Amino acid sequence: MGNFGIQNVPKSKKIGLMEYFSYGIGDFSFCFIYGAIGSYIVFFYTDVACISAATVGTILLLSKIFDGISDMLMGYVIENVHSPLGKARPWLLWMAIPYCVGSALLFTVPDLGETGRVIYAFISYNLMATTIFTSMNVPYGVLSSVMTNSQNERSILSICRASFGALGVFLISSYAPDLVEFFGGGAQGWQRTFLMIGLVSIGLFWFTFYGCKERVGSGVMEQRTGKKSSITLKQGFQILCANKYWFIMLMVNIFYTAMTSLYGMNLYFAKYVIQNEGRNRSMMMCSTFAAIIVPLLIIPVVKRIGKRNVALYGGVGMGLLGQVILMLTAETSLTAMYLGLILRGMGVACVSATKFGMIADSIEYGEYRTGTRAEGFVYSAASLGVRVGSALASAFIGWVLGAYGYDGSLAVQSESAMRGIRIMFYYAPMVVFLALLGLLAFYKLDREYDGIMNILNERHRRQEMEHA
Repeated sequence: MGNFGIQNVPKSKKIGLMEYFSYGIGDFSFCFIYGAIGSYIVFFYTDVACISAATVGTILLLSKIFDGISDMLMGYVIENVHSPLGKARPWLLWMAIPYCVGSALLFTVPDLGETGRVIYAFISYNLMATTIFTSMNVPYGVLSSVMTNSQNERSILSICRASFGALGVFLISSYAPDLVEFFGGGAQGWQRTFLMIGLVSIGLFWFTFYGCKERVGSGVMEQRTGKKSSITLKQGFQILCANKYWFIMLMVNIFYTAMTSLYGMNLYFAKYVIQNEGRNRSMMMCSTFAAIIVPLLIIPVVKRIGKRNVALYGGVGMGLLGQVILMLTAETSLTAMYLGLILRGMGVACVSATKFGMIADSIEYGEYRTGTRAEGFVYSAASLGVRVGSALASAFIGWVLGAYGYDGSLAVQSESAMRGIRIMFYYAPMVVFLALLGLLAFYKLDREYDGIMNILNERHRRQEMEHA
């Protein structure tokens, strides 16, 4: 096998610093678009493309239904496409250039009437988010599960992904408006900004492709035994139905992503409630700075008490505390508002830094329960939670603002619209954190993992002996 294919290295081979960096860079690039969708897509559609808030909510919800279907189909493709370059890595090579094109098209306003702009928004959103983004992001998620089966190394990979991803979200959320103005402002500025971001992303994705190695999983087992395996959609669903920890992480992903999508309310809160649109940048900095730093600081804590406990006690605990502070003081004290945003950001970061490793661990649990390893299906179905959470939050924002009379063309909103903004900024995140509290209480895989791996390693040893 060439240097760029599946690496035939011993299972004990540890992941090096540069490989951790290479993996993290991938999510840094993904989060340019992920962060832009979460922070600006509703604003872009309502205030730049001049589409009504209620229509935007419907566009996003319908699109996310298709997006969820595409996630499952991508899982099937991953399980049944066999490449000498690997099971997950080659998609980062193949789809980087389409990703660049889709980024620019997503933030383009065509010279059409309102109906034409609505149709274009629906098509371009689904081209980018449903097709191109899915074809890269699902394999990228699978990649951590085939790089290693060590819980500790997966935790560090998850932390690297969270830190670099948060940095990407921070940069795009904080500086996208400046870039838009730099490139001429208005619709033209948005299009040129994301064309530039797409061009940068090509190099970053290829860096991840060349820097990461596949060491474990069904792709490596196929190379060792010479036997290619395929999984049907029916088998994939059966594997998922037998995996309770996959279901928990699916729901965690839904609510976690809903929370990050609600960051988009910062711009509305800054512009209309505290009447200082420029304050949005400092608000985003409070939230995302915590998301960059916290994952790096909790590495020893995760190793000591486990991923689930960090997410439950650190993540949900700090998130709830931060949200309570915001509810009580955000409109009366800037200092207290920033403190609340930092604490909330720290809580979200604890969940972000651990959830990817928890999803990867659920792959082993599924193999233990069913005898079949299905990285593509398990991760694609778990990533469905990202699409659903983003869809529900974005659509809910649009619907609530529309129901309360928000009009993006007005400089001053009605009192009813202001109530809608406050509801989404104060109360919606509280509901999300309470849901995460209930879900994580049922996750016990950290304690069971070592015993499961002992059983799986013995199974793999017997399979290799049978095909020797």
